[in-house]
Amino acid sequence: MTPPPIPDARDAMAVARRMQDFPARFSPMLVKELRQGMRTNLFSVAFILLQTVMVLSLLAGLADPGSAAVDGFFWFFVVVMLLIVQPLRGFNALSSEYLLNTMDLIQLTRLDAWRITLGKWTALNAQTLLFVTGVLPYLVMRYFLGNVNFVADLAGLLFLGLGSALASAIAIGCSAFRHFILRGILVIGSAIGFTILYAVMQSMIFRSGLGGNLATMGLTAISLLYGCFFFLSFGASRIAPLSENHSTRKRLVALFFTAVALGFLWFDIEEAVVVVVALILGFACVDALTEPLPVFAKVLEPFRRNTFTRVAATFFTPGWMGGIWFFLLCFLAFTGVVLVVSTFFSSSPIELSDRVEFITVMISSANLFLFPLIFIHLFFPKHASGSFTFGIYTFIQGCLLLLTIMVAALAEAISRFDHLIFALVPVPSVLLVAVQNGGADARFELIYLAAALLTLLLGIAIPLLRQREAVHDYVRNLKPR
Repeated sequence: MTPPPIPDARDAMAVARRMQDFPARFSPMLVKELRQGMRTNLFSVAFILLQTVMVLSLLAGLADPGSAAVDGFFWFFVVVMLLIVQPLRGFNALSSEYLLNTMDLIQLTRLDAWRITLGKWTALNAQTLLFVTGVLPYLVMRYFLGNVNFVADLAGLLFLGLGSALASAIAIGCSAFRHFILRGILVIGSAIGFTILYAVMQSMIFRSGLGGNLATMGLTAISLLYGCFFFLSFGASRIAPLSENHSTRKRLVALFFTAVALGFLWFDIEEAVVVVVALILGFACVDALTEPLPVFAKVLEPFRRNTFTRVAATFFTPGWMGGIWFFLLCFLAFTGVVLVVSTFFSSSPIELSDRVEFITVMISSANLFLFPLIFIHLFFPKHASGSFTFGIYTFIQGCLLLLTIMVAALAEAISRFDHLIFALVPVPSVLLVAVQNGGADARFELIYLAAALLTLLLGIAIPLLRQREAVHDYVRNLKPR
C-alpha cells in the first residue's frame, strides 16, 4: 500500500492559519456552523441576489424618487431574505444531526443541549447580520435621493433583524422534531404569524413614523427577545437527556419577561401589554404541560435543600406535574393583570352584571390549555403520556378547533337552539364562542360557568389520578433525606 504523501510545510501552515480564523473562546458549535454555512451555495447566491436587487431598486429610485412602488420593491426583497430564506436554513438544523447519526457524538463533548442549539442559532444570525450590513449602504443612498425617512427605515431594518432572529429560533427549535409533517405544520403556522407581524410593523413603522410608537416598539422588542429564548430553550430541552433541567430556567425567564412587559402599562398601551403577557405565559404553559416527568432523582435533588426550595418545587420542577401548578400560577397572575388593567387603566371597567360572563371567559380560556391533557392521559398509554407530548397535544388542539368550527356553524344554522347546542358540547373553545355569541339567559350562563369549572377540575384531576404511581415517586423524591 502506498503511504500518503507528506504535506508540504507551507500547506500545513496555511491550514493552521485558516483554522485560527475564529478565537478559541468561541463555541465549537458556532465555529463549525459558521464554517459550513458560509461555504454553501445558498448563502452565496442569496447574498449576491440581494445585492443585485438593492442596486436595481436604487436605480429605480433614481428614475422615480419617492415612489411607493419602488419603496415596496426595496422592502419586499429585504423581508423575503430576512424572514423567509435565512430562517428556513435552520429547518433541519437539529434533525439533520440525528439523520447523520452525529448527535450522540456531539453530546459526548462538553457541549450541553443549550450550547448546541444556541451555537446553531448564533451562526445563522451571524450570517443574517452580513445581509443586514449589506443593506445599510443602500439605506443611506436612499436617504440622499429624498422623500425617505432614514430613522424610520433604520428602525424597520432593526425590527426585521429581530424578526429574522425569532424566525430562525422557531425553525431551529422546531427542527428538534424528527417528523417532517409536524415541523412543516409548525413552520406554516409561524409563517401566518409572521405575515400578521409584518403587516402590523409596516403600519406602525413604515407608514406612521416613529412618533408616539417608542413604547409599542419597545414592547415588540421584548416580545421578540422572549420568543428567541423560548424557542431555543424549547429545542434544547427536546434534544437534552432527561438528566438536564431546562424547565426551571424557562419558567423563571417567562415570569421575568412578564414583569418587564407589565412595566409598559404606564405608557398607555394596556391592550398591547395584556396581549404580550398572554403570549408569554401561554407559550410557557404549553411547554410546561407537555414536558415528561424526570426519571432521575438527581434532577429533583436541588429542590430538597430547604423549605423554600421545596415550595418552589411545586411550580418549577421539570415535567407536566410541576407544569400543572405553574399553569395555575400563571392563570391567577394573568387574571389579576386583566382585573388591574380593567379597573385602573381602562375606561370601561367590568360591571357587576358581567362578572359571571367574565369568570366563564377566563376559566374557559385557561381550559384551552388543560383540556388536551384529559385525552392524552385517558386514551393514550401511560408511557406515551409520560413522555414529550407536544405532537399529540398539537393534534388534539387541531381536532378541537375543527369541532368548534362545526358546532359554531351548526348553531348558526339552527339559531333558535344555538345555546342548547353550545351547552351539549362543553368544550372550552365552544363555551368561548357561546359566551361571545351573547343573548343567553341567566340559566344558560350558569350552565356555561358550571361546565367551565368542571372542565378545569377534570383537566387537573385526571392526569394526576391516571399517573398515580408517577405522582407517588415524584413526591417521594422531593422529600428531604
